[in-house]
Amino acid sequence: MSRLRKCLATVVVAAILLFAVSGPVSAVDFQFTGAGWGHGVGLSQYGAKAMGTDGNSYEEILRHYYSGVEVVALAQAAGDTFLTADSTPLWVGLLQDRNAISFTVESGTAELCFDSGDACVATTETGVTYRFVVSGTGQCVFLKVLNSGSSQILGTPGMCDASVRQVTNDVVVAIPFKARSYRHGLLRFRQVPISGRIHAVYEIGVEDYMKGLSEVPDSWPVAAIEAQVVASRSFAVWSALDRGAEGTFDADRRNECSCNLRDDTTDQVYRGWTGEVAHQQWVAAVSSTATRVIASGGIVALGLYSSSSGGSTESYSDVFGTTEYPYLTTVSDGASFSVSAANPYSSWTASYDQSALAGIAGLSWVSDAYVVERNQSGSVETVRIRGIRNGRPFQVSLSGLDLREQLSLRSTTFDVTVTPRFDDVPTSYLFAGEVVGLNALGITGGCTSVDFCPDRSITRAEMAAFLVRALDLPAALGDPFSDDDGHALEAEIASLAASGISSGCSATSFCPNRLVTRAEMAAFLVRGFDLVAAAGAPFADVEGHFFEAEIASLAASGITSGCSPTSFCPGRSVSRGEMAAFLIRAIDG
Repeated sequence: MSRLRKCLATVVVAAILLFAVSGPVSAVDFQFTGAGWGHGVGLSQYGAKAMGTDGNSYEEILRHYYSGVEVVALAQAAGDTFLTADSTPLWVGLLQDRNAISFTVESGTAELCFDSGDACVATTETGVTYRFVVSGTGQCVFLKVLNSGSSQILGTPGMCDASVRQVTNDVVVAIPFKARSYRHGLLRFRQVPISGRIHAVYEIGVEDYMKGLSEVPDSWPVAAIEAQVVASRSFAVWSALDRGAEGTFDADRRNECSCNLRDDTTDQVYRGWTGEVAHQQWVAAVSSTATRVIASGGIVALGLYSSSSGGSTESYSDVFGTTEYPYLTTVSDGASFSVSAANPYSSWTASYDQSALAGIAGLSWVSDAYVVERNQSGSVETVRIRGIRNGRPFQVSLSGLDLREQLSLRSTTFDVTVTPRFDDVPTSYLFAGEVVGLNALGITGGCTSVDFCPDRSITRAEMAAFLVRALDLPAALGDPFSDDDGHALEAEIASLAASGISSGCSATSFCPNRLVTRAEMAAFLVRGFDLVAAAGAPFADVEGHFFEAEIASLAASGITSGCSPTSFCPGRSVSRGEMAAFLIRAIDG
């Protein structure tokens, strides 16, 4: 294994400070300070809470957050569609792509039926657990779970489209895996075209479906709950219209869920009868706003909502793409910051070390991040992240949306504060990224616990320590030089000599306190990292120099481009900042 490959594999284990007390290896911290929670488009729930507390009606709340909408009956906004023609138009996906689904009829009586051929194989018993299972033949079968734990086959296998049909009006079906019960609808099973397994779907009417949601606490003002109900109903029917009736599902939708709504946060969390029983104020608000939706241009509007914004709601196009919805534009959400809102997300902070940002930006190390563009609402449109890629300074621009998703930030309304690891290496320093990398690799912790001393020239002894730690060189026995006895870095000097990287400044001396020249640095790095030899003199001031070949090799490897386009400055001493750059280019280039 070459020293370079060995370095990349093992350098992170060396975490010893170079002439400094012990300190954290984390090189730089990033703190995000923001406000709001969620995508920020449409209704602000905490804003609605405050407006309801202050005496606004649910219609007034909705008209504030959805610009120019009307609040109308579903029949008026949905027109001649399956939502008004069918009493149970919603197919809510409960479970997807399963080999077996267990259920229990908690009350009432139902029949277990195959929909193809309309064949019912059994009448249910209260409290008994049943299973619908894919059989080995590709068909499905209903099973009754006995007290012994074994199962009894009910009837003969059939096609895998089936249902649990109500015989009485009080049927409540529980699905143990969901820890929820369901009423007012029909439990359906549908086969997945690709896998042959089964989906569980609940067929139900719009108003009965609404009772099983509970998007805000029952303790909130009635007007706020009613506004949320109308927004949720609008979202549900808009989504169902967009996806179509069950009879029109395409192959992709049948493979995904055989549903026009999901019961999770993909759409809205549907808790069925379990939620209805637990949230009476929500159910009352469903009744008091029965069939009411928001509409724009005479059709159902998309009722998006989130917990709260950073002070102004977002435009749909800034969050979800180029589509424009005239009613989903930026409006003031100052209400969500009022005392009556009692909004726990009116401010938040989140902290990360540089490695978290490096991972999402595709950089080796990150030294800086800052906001460069904001949306009309004040949320972040673009963040620029600076650091190191392939051994060289590099910068990446990411959207605020990407950062929110990748870092799990509460919102895209935030500021970024950078705390450098070293007080004397600001983010504007020429080699800030390289210093971050050197520290993160554990090659150095600085000249003190808080400073790096980037402009201080490096000694030969310090150079030895840098290389030993960067290359993870083994300890060496003996003391090959007479002038380093008792030196703090005597062991590192011995290790460097044993590796063949240095034979000293003379046969018996190492000159540990002598400053390292750029030419000597070239020799150290070429030997340490096994760099390929190069011919010619790439710089005018190195012709005939003792280390001309090493300098040519360093230039050919891309580790240096000289002190100017035509010069290398071989006799000039090397600063600690420059040393960081040289090492990072050798390690990461």
